[in-house]
Amino acid sequence: MIPSLVVGLGNDEKKYDHTPHNIGFQVLDVVARRLKMTWKDEKNKVHAASKGTTRFIKPKSLMNISGDVVFWAAQWWHVPVGELVVVCDDFSLPWGKVRIRRKGSAGGHNGLDSVLHSFNTEDVARLRIGVGPVPPGMDPKDFVLKKVDAQALAELAETGAQAVHAVLTEGLDAAMNHFNGLPA
Repeated sequence: MIPSLVVGLGNDEKKYDHTPHNIGFQVLDVVARRLKMTWKDEKNKVHAASKGTTRFIKPKSLMNISGDVVFWAAQWWHVPVGELVVVCDDFSLPWGKVRIRRKGSAGGHNGLDSVLHSFNTEDVARLRIGVGPVPPGMDPKDFVLKKVDAQALAELAETGAQAVHAVLTEGLDAAMNHFNGLPA
């Protein structure tokens, strides 16, 4: 499956820049630079860019309630849920590990849970980027919203962009076979 809609999850406020929770936005920014795409405001709901038949969006809502905006975008552009890929952080995976899945639970990720709830299915492909582990005794929410080294995030976004590129050029199954087996 080559996706028609790639969604980067993040929070559209400057205070969330340079946090692991915004890696979905950062990955799509790298993809946009590589593909020479420009972000445009779409109906004041998403930042949108496109290349060929694939659209890329960054919801303008807060991440934990982004499902309605993602659902709106899929309806607006007539994209079936089977042609959607969500890019997000995962504090359960070690830093730099990429895991691509065709479907499954939200695994504790509130933004992904919002998307699954809005589409009323767990059959949403996702590309999770490891930002963990959470230090013992630290609240996961505080961990993913803590500012981290910009260079480390940039490198992580490059890794995520490579995985998105593989999904776009080789398809979901080939990208899963390649990235899911790589160490962090």
